[in-house]
Amino acid sequence: MQSFDPANVYTRAQVIDALVGKYGTRVVSYRFDRLNELNAYVEPVDFVTAATVTNNALADIKRTARFSVLDRGNINYLKDRIQPWAILDMPDGGRVEWPLGVFLLATPERTLDEVGIVRREVEAYDQLLVLRDDMIDARFSIASGVVYTVAIASLVAAFSFAITPSVLTLPAVMEWEPGTSKLRILNDLLAAINYESAWFDEVGRLVCRPYQSPALRSPEYDYASSQASVITGKVSQRLDLFAVPNKWVLIKSEADQAAIVGSFTNSSASSPTSTVSRGRTITRVLEEQDAADLTTLNAKAARLGFEASQVFENLSFTTVAMPMHSNADVVNLALAELAVSGKYSEHTWELPLVPGARMSHTVRRVVSV
Repeated sequence: MQSFDPANVYTRAQVIDALVGKYGTRVVSYRFDRLNELNAYVEPVDFVTAATVTNNALADIKRTARFSVLDRGNINYLKDRIQPWAILDMPDGGRVEWPLGVFLLATPERTLDEVGIVRREVEAYDQLLVLRDDMIDARFSIASGVVYTVAIASLVAAFSFAITPSVLTLPAVMEWEPGTSKLRILNDLLAAINYESAWFDEVGRLVCRPYQSPALRSPEYDYASSQASVITGKVSQRLDLFAVPNKWVLIKSEADQAAIVGSFTNSSASSPTSTVSRGRTITRVLEEQDAADLTTLNAKAARLGFEASQVFENLSFTTVAMPMHSNADVVNLALAELAVSGKYSEHTWELPLVPGARMSHTVRRVVSV
């Protein structure tokens, strides 16, 4: 989750009070900036008439957008980028502003409406699109002994990035065939050291950091069906336990090395899908291509176990616009009517950039396994 005030003018409590309407009617508005191909600010723009930003932490390209644009011929769709901002008016006359991403633009057909205005409906994507579309044209390899995060930094040197350093080194050469995308290579390297898949933050910076179970993370915001609730409309809850495994075995084999086998078994009495609760074992065996060592392999098996148990409960709900959300946030939910109370990981949200529009959220229950 972003800072509640990226400019550090107001406290978290002051911003939350304004977001929940403690001072009266909320006023949230939006603006759009044009950036060049280097993400440098060029100018504000007024040709975006409507927009929606979506973040899906489970997708290859996490953040996407759709812009309704007046086509005045003053934007280069092949190079220019759009950065939307959300603006919250504060009771003292100040403002809090949140960036909502940096987006590359597609160029759909133009339409001429009934009053003679030329428009475009533009699909837009964050910079993971650049890495997805950039494919190697020859066999690419990284030598054994190279530090993983050093290799990652070299691969993404053209971007602004925040990479958490690791001391782990490649135990063997890693190779990729021609036609492999740089995004695939990047995510393969990250997966081998149990990092999150790559994502770009709201200001256009690539983030590579170790995976941490949401069960171990502190919640970043509380949503509750209380007097000051920002939840609007219906809340839907879905449970699906049938096919969830409770044991994971990962096997990494090299032609010239003995196989490494990592495993994790969910035997928690508090988990409804565990071997204890079910009285039987449902095993998933996977061939694991890349893992630095046995410790990493076991950690990846435990991660698979946690992520599989996350499908145990999904909730979807809507709120007023809450623009501070980022990628894979962790929130507390307290909905007395559904007997829901606990910590959830948010994998998808969608925010229409229109004053008064509702924001949709989809979260998964965090279960320790």
